[in-house]
Amino acid sequence: MEIRILTLNLHCFAEKEIIEKQRRIAEAIISNKIDLVFLQEVAQTRGELINPDNYGLKIVELLKSEGLDYYFYYEGFKRSFDIYEEGLGFISKYPLSSQKTRFISNINDYENWKTRKILECNLDFFDKKIRIATTHFGWSDELEVFEKQFDKATEAFDLNSLTILAGDFNITPKSKEYNYILDSGWLDLSRDNTEFYLEPTFKGDQTTKDSQVRLDYIMTNKQLKVISKKILFNENYVSDHFGLYMILDI
Repeated sequence: MEIRILTLNLHCFAEKEIIEKQRRIAEAIISNKIDLVFLQEVAQTRGELINPDNYGLKIVELLKSEGLDYYFYYEGFKRSFDIYEEGLGFISKYPLSSQKTRFISNINDYENWKTRKILECNLDFFDKKIRIATTHFGWSDELEVFEKQFDKATEAFDLNSLTILAGDFNITPKSKEYNYILDSGWLDLSRDNTEFYLEPTFKGDQTTKDSQVRLDYIMTNKQLKVISKKILFNENYVSDHFGLYMILDI
């Protein structure tokens, strides 16, 4: 059974022409028949659990306007850019259950941009039960260690069951942090006998010396057949990140 998934960091409300970019994202979901989207840096004004201006909700409303019903799940957990709330989310063609979230950073202050969480749900995909998780890891610095964040993110998973962990990992391939993930038994679905796993998913900034790099990943704890994979939005930008899209045989 095929499942089509996408992971994308939305860059909160920091982008220009947001309405147009939301439209492009919705069009990509439709044209690629995507079942499940893992979202990071989902922004909304602070207030209700899910506000009407929530970035992910706007995409779901655009899909609805095209006659397509998708479910939206969101967890806001910090103030970002001193303006709005930032969180994680899922857009799913199928209902999700057992939603859980927990801090993975040492910092768990709503007012601190370094606060990090993970959002998990169960997906019943025909006869398969899949645990899915989206997150946005921080990098190692004087306050945080990537490897400890990764351990906190994964320690509660039932590794006997299929788990898909996707998002913005803020690490590059071939780094010690990347190797730590692989040494922990996780599989990078971008890896094959090509160099696709090195293809950039981030436009670049001062920390990367304006060089495009790979920061976004789809990881699993069990081997899956990857039918197809590609990078989306690497020309017609919707964010400072590109989308990582895959068709998997579950």
